Amino acid sequence: MRILYHDTSAYPPVSPLFIESLEASGYQYDFVDEAKFISVARISIARRLVNRVIRHVVGCQALNREMLSRARAFRPDLVLVGKGNYLSPATLASIKRETGATLVNYATDDPFNGNSRAISMDLVESVPLYDLYASTKKAVMPDLSRAGCPNVAYVPFAYKPTVHFPEHAQRPRAARFDSDVTFIGGCDADRAPLFKDLVSSLPGIRLHLYGGYWDLYPKLRPYWRGFAFGADFRRALAGTKIALNVVRRANRDDHVMRTFEIPACGAFMLAERTDTHLALFEEGREAGYFGSAGELIDKIRYYLSRDAERALIAAAGYRKVISGGHTYSDRLSQIIAATYSAPASSKQTASLR
Repeated sequence: MRILYHDTSAYPPVSPLFIESLEASGYQYDFVDEAKFISVARISIARRLVNRVIRHVVGCQALNREMLSRARAFRPDLVLVGKGNYLSPATLASIKRETGATLVNYATDDPFNGNSRAISMDLVESVPLYDLYASTKKAVMPDLSRAGCPNVAYVPFAYKPTVHFPEHAQRPRAARFDSDVTFIGGCDADRAPLFKDLVSSLPGIRLHLYGGYWDLYPKLRPYWRGFAFGADFRRALAGTKIALNVVRRANRDDHVMRTFEIPACGAFMLAERTDTHLALFEEGREAGYFGSAGELIDKIRYYLSRDAERALIAAAGYRKVISGGHTYSDRLSQIIAATYSAPASSKQTASLR
């Protein structure tokens, strides 16, 4: 099989998600890197508005030309698109018409999320052109079917064994990562109030926040530690007692990338209690859970004083992830199986766990 893969290298070493999987699969593949055309640099709101227009005129057009050119040259059997925020319906239609390739979108975001800066009408209008939409969000699947996609599958996030592993087994722990509680992920309107309550209720807490925009909130700025990628991601988790996992409601998440990455790194995970999390990890044995700010604070107080219990839960969560078929190679196999398991013309919803 020949696979043309579109994704971004903007968030290394996690992205692109499927590069290592494709290299190990034996499939012939070509990779179009969105990051070469679309910048994700953090800039001011005013500058962002100007750059958005320029990006659409220059970067998006160049990306779409490159995608079509590579498809014509490579003649893929399958085109696997990660998100595809900046691919136009015209480009996708031309690829399908000229090459006969099957089009698949691995949607790690909600394409109907009007609060997202990356969502565009092109993305929404492209939904019916895909032969399969593999979504990481169960709540989004009915909307994808209503929008005209003939085949919709639930394919969760995963982890990369080359990136996500227990750092403490590899090297001594760095003191600057020592903390009581760590959260790795961007700040937004869903998350900021939760952490404001946390620091108000536990004023002496050694909290580390990694990711964008935490420094915009004066109350949370003292806890911001910049960004944690690659080895620093593992070190931040190795150095904390409690690794929080908070979903993004505006994105209709029932789990996130950290759901698999935290336990794969051997850390104790305290996650929001969702149906998907409960199905993946047994409460109190493989992960801790909370359902409100009050319960979060109570659980932090409880687990901070119980080192042995945290270690047992972290070890059980680690075993569950690494033995459960939750790598991106497993997800690639699920996507390919869902792509070819049903006629492209039939409307259906497939659930893959």
